Amino acid sequence: MKKILLLLPFILFCGEISVKKLIDNYQRGHYKYVCLEGYKNFRILEKDEDLLSMYAFSCLRSDYIDRLAVPILILGKTRESRKNRAYFSLILAQKNILISALTDGEKYTNLHVPTSDHIISKVFNLYFQKKYKKIDNIYEFFDKNNKNCIYRVYIQYKKSRPFLVIEEIQNKSKKIHIYR
Repeated sequence: MKKILLLLPFILFCGEISVKKLIDNYQRGHYKYVCLEGYKNFRILEKDEDLLSMYAFSCLRSDYIDRLAVPILILGKTRESRKNRAYFSLILAQKNILISALTDGEKYTNLHVPTSDHIISKVFNLYFQKKYKKIDNIYEFFDKNNKNCIYRVYIQYKKSRPFLVIEEIQNKSKKIHIYR
């Protein structure tokens, strides 16, 4: 018992350094780092809804959106965390509906969902407004708010699982987002 008590301040001190490091990296825009390290140290983050939201936003911004499921279940004590929970839920729902529509040909009618500035939300809205050109199994969307941006969307299979792929092409640069 004595050995455990002697280690406790060290463990708590390390935990605080870890949290400070995560916050610093978040403020610097190193979202992938915060998502990956936050996942490893989730027990520390889950106790504080601000830290949990920071972790979830980091995962969202680094395209690890499947990691939003657990924070969605935990968030909810404050007005801000409930708002964040709704936002994360919206993005996950839109991703899953898009995968179902593109993979299985499911028809969804009379969908009235909020929108956001997240790329999945943009593609979701353009798809259900039928504002795309389809070539083979690739859907091409033009962002009317950003004339220089094209989204190419398709399903790619890995180990028999469908992944939603969004190629964001802007001014000759391409960023690829992959969501399972």
